[in-house]
Amino acid sequence: MDIHAWIAIATLVVAMVLFISKLIPLEATALSIPVVLAVTGTVSPAEAALRGFGNNAVIALGAIFVLSAGLKESGVATLMGRMLERFGGKKEGSLVLLIMVTTCVLSAIMSNAATVAVLLPAVLVLSRRAKISPSRLMMPLGYSAILGGTLTLISTTPNLILGSELERLSGGERTLGMFEFAIIGIPISVVGIAYMALIGTRLLSGLGADKAPNRESFRDRTLKRYHSENKLFRLTIPSGSELAESTIAQTSLGKQYRLEVVQIGRKKGFLDQFLNARPDLTIKAGDVLFVVGRNEDAQKLAEEYSIPIEIATEDESEQLMGRGINMAEVSLSPHSEFLDRTLIDLSFRGIFGLSVLAIWRHGDLIEKDVATIPLELGDALLVYGPIRNIRKIEKSDDLVLLDRQRSEEDVRRAPIALLLLAMALLPPVLGWLPLAVSALASALLMVATGCVSLRGAQKAVDLRILFLIIGTVPLGDALFQTGVAGKLAATLFPAGMSMGQFYVFGVLFAISALLSTTSNNAAAAVILAPVAYAAAESSGVDVGKAFLAVAYGASCAFILPFAHQCNLMIMGSGGYRTKDFVKVGTGLSILMAATAIVLLAL
Repeated sequence: MDIHAWIAIATLVVAMVLFISKLIPLEATALSIPVVLAVTGTVSPAEAALRGFGNNAVIALGAIFVLSAGLKESGVATLMGRMLERFGGKKEGSLVLLIMVTTCVLSAIMSNAATVAVLLPAVLVLSRRAKISPSRLMMPLGYSAILGGTLTLISTTPNLILGSELERLSGGERTLGMFEFAIIGIPISVVGIAYMALIGTRLLSGLGADKAPNRESFRDRTLKRYHSENKLFRLTIPSGSELAESTIAQTSLGKQYRLEVVQIGRKKGFLDQFLNARPDLTIKAGDVLFVVGRNEDAQKLAEEYSIPIEIATEDESEQLMGRGINMAEVSLSPHSEFLDRTLIDLSFRGIFGLSVLAIWRHGDLIEKDVATIPLELGDALLVYGPIRNIRKIEKSDDLVLLDRQRSEEDVRRAPIALLLLAMALLPPVLGWLPLAVSALASALLMVATGCVSLRGAQKAVDLRILFLIIGTVPLGDALFQTGVAGKLAATLFPAGMSMGQFYVFGVLFAISALLSTTSNNAAAAVILAPVAYAAAESSGVDVGKAFLAVAYGASCAFILPFAHQCNLMIMGSGGYRTKDFVKVGTGLSILMAATAIVLLAL
């Protein structure tokens, strides 16, 4: 091998280490790859290193992000959620089947993570009605969304990348059709659903998911401890107090004294009125501040400001709860801008007018210093405040309200969104237009018809994934052009040895699953595409099936919670721990691998 081949190998190794360790952002690592390859002359001419920016898969994927958002905003996904609530019974087995089949179908045409985000509230409603622990239903929801990624060309990012790369490497002689994935994807999904219904949910019995606080006990446990350590106090602001004529934000009661102002009682003539504790609300002399906190903190405030303090009576507590004060559980959406930021950084109280009592993360309850902890995907937050403020979360793109009983989303544009989806899919199926063109046209019409707002479309486009593809595409080219992919394929599949298709597809599936779990499934697809192509040529197997083996391996992400967004999203709501995914996901992974490899080899 020449120097350029070694540079390509070194670039691949360093990139994989950075992808796994996440020492720097994934997109920064990816975009550094074409720079290195161009400067060293590994990819020639230098402009070829920028091929990813004009890649059809990148354009199609960006458009599909918008189409997926359109299906969500127009109410298509909401209608599916309502169907779940309407037809869901009270038997666990039938509920698991209904949830998994519905999720699989929806996940085949829109983002896996978006599907989970939309159906989470509906599944929680079903668990409450049937009096079944959410831990018995959340994992079937998340796993079926991943299984749905095996059904169509657009159902997951690796499928789209592999379809584009196969067409390019074969010079247009071979492509992956829109529904070619479903020929084996449907049996994989059927096996996966049957496993979860018959075995998976039983394996959850007695594990952390079954014993750990579920959604209801998470709330009860938090409130029990919260009320044991915190009390409701009434502070009367005397005339001349330093707190008078200050806004709630200016008093810094939360930061300095760790006291939450719940409501303010104020005389208006002969009437008593209660005001919501907005950060910009000015405190007046004579106001009664109802605050929640520890006794020592309230006493400290009362002494420093010479304020009369009393513990609120039960009648006053009930009065406050009767005036629209409630609590709810929320989680972060897949592309939330709140990720990796603290509640203080976000001014969460100022934006929503809600207090966060606790965070449920990876099976642990966090109750102290919640405002200073960076938020992660999968976190469940218990919020407290006015009901109308809680309802604001339903309109937020960053949070998912898990306590929603019935969505009031406008679904009148749902038929238009479905028509536009058909306009995106039919032309490439019939050979009229490339997917990138038809999907882009449909995405533009989604915005033009109001199926998705311009802001919603902008937020839906995951630049991190697009940059990851843009950066790794030239690396795939370099591995192919320098002969590294061919040598790797020759090492794994020696020409002199008589190896059946089972071995070829099994190795490709295993490597794809390993790379996808430890780094990123999109990067794994780009890097393995030239290897799969060379392996198919050297071993004589069908090149399309070789690419399908890589695609199915990229969707085999059940064993670890961080292996897929869907796993992280259900972790908090289901009360799962890592060992629950290992115990249940291992069997599902083995079954999926066996089904895919056997059917590909037939």
